[in-house]
Amino acid sequence: MEKERKRGIEMGYPSPIQPNKAATDSDYDAAVLFCLQRLDKLAVFIGTHNERSCIEAAKYMVGHNIPATHPHVYFSQLYGMSDNISFNMADAGYHVAKYLPYGPVKDVLPYLMRRAQENTSVAGQTGRELGLINKELKRRRK
Repeated sequence: MEKERKRGIEMGYPSPIQPNKAATDSDYDAAVLFCLQRLDKLAVFIGTHNERSCIEAAKYMVGHNIPATHPHVYFSQLYGMSDNISFNMADAGYHVAKYLPYGPVKDVLPYLMRRAQENTSVAGQTGRELGLINKELKRRRK
């Protein structure tokens, strides 16, 4: 992101990177809504680790009588991350997939490292997920 911002300044064009996470989330949610409103013409793959974005998409679907099993709507998270979102969406009847990037290590590893960094820094997703795992372990011990 820093390189893209710097390049924009050097080349004299506005940064192509969102100014902050809130702006990213807002535009992402708007794009999902745009797609959900046009399921007669397209399909949407809601690939996010943002629980709120998944909940808002599901609420829209319920409010507009779009069945959870609609063949044009899938939710997805990276394999090994945000399993709580994947499980709960699937348990509620939505189509859910886990995606697994593959390819040469030199190409895949930087992507996975970036995703891991994003999930530890942005809204404490990894810490939240560990808290949920601990809560579940305690529940099962009862």
